[in-house]
Amino acid sequence: MNTENTTTIRRIATTTGAALAAIALLAACTTEEGSGDTVSQPPIDTPSASATDAGAEETTESTETADEAADTASDDAGDDAGAQGDDPVFAVIDAVLAEYADGFIVDIDREDRGDRYDVDVVVGNEVIELEVTVDGEIREDDREGDDDDVREAQQATVTAAEAIQEALNQQEGSVFDEAQLDDDDDRLVWDIDLDDEDGRDLAELTIPAN
Repeated sequence: MNTENTTTIRRIATTTGAALAAIALLAACTTEEGSGDTVSQPPIDTPSASATDAGAEETTESTETADEAADTASDDAGDDAGAQGDDPVFAVIDAVLAEYADGFIVDIDREDRGDRYDVDVVVGNEVIELEVTVDGEIREDDREGDDDDVREAQQATVTAAEAIQEALNQQEGSVFDEAQLDDDDDRLVWDIDLDDEDGRDLAELTIPAN
């Protein structure tokens, strides 16, 4: 091989080596720039287990508080209903109105034996006479057309139960005996008789009927 060819080969090798070195350097720079361009993501702020548990406990306590308040209100309502039902006459009234939903009671009289009541209820244009036990058994005795009773039933806005409860509230420890809707000097009233716990006459009260 002559000297000229050897020199040419050396130049080619040198050029090739330089090109390879340049390629390697370019690749290294690209890798570094790529690494530098990487954007780090901020950590996601997720609630800790303790914070989640605390929130759940707070929600549970709020729910329990609401439930307790509802139970208390329900108990109070039940106590009020029970207070009105202490005297057997209220069970008798409930039984009559369950049977005659459109009726208006104008007269109730407790019999001497204490476990039965004579009840007059106005339904439409009729007065129905009933015998009712404290257990709610009803026997119909008679029907008649009494214009005065029908008119008074239509005009009254205070029911027998409301008037009786008011009378019992005024006489502590009293027992119901009789209630009658009556027109007293153009004033509609309930005449109510109460006994003591031994069955003796205790009081006669007049309660406005409207």
